[in-house]
Amino acid sequence: MDSEAETPVAAGGVATAYRMRRLLETYYDLTLQISDRFEVRDVADVLLLVLVAIADLRGAPMDAELLAEKLGTSRSTVERRLRPYLDDGRIAKERRGKSVVYLWSTEMACGKSAERADPDMSVDMVRAVMAMVFDVAND
Repeated sequence: MDSEAETPVAAGGVATAYRMRRLLETYYDLTLQISDRFEVRDVADVLLLVLVAIADLRGAPMDAELLAEKLGTSRSTVERRLRPYLDDGRIAKERRGKSVVYLWSTEMACGKSAERADPDMSVDMVRAVMAMVFDVAND
């Protein structure tokens, strides 16, 4: 058996590692953008807030129990971590039948700071993803 064929380089390992690194870098960049725009207290809250936003934007907001299941944590932890965002109006909650669901606040999408020139952070997010796709496609 040819030993060169067994190396990661020969098996496409370098290209795979490069793509993985670029994906992780883009994920990190988007996490920082979201963290900054949402003015999160803890970077760990980014995933929680993203889940609230996705569910609400899909038209199927989640309750604390479902959020806890998705995050692999307890319902009380979810409620405790959401409390500051509820208090300052960046997340809203609404009773739907027997459940209380969490909603994406329009203040969240626009950021709390008045000095933000472009409230549509999706443009920056698309640019970050497209830059990564362009870099990977051209290497």
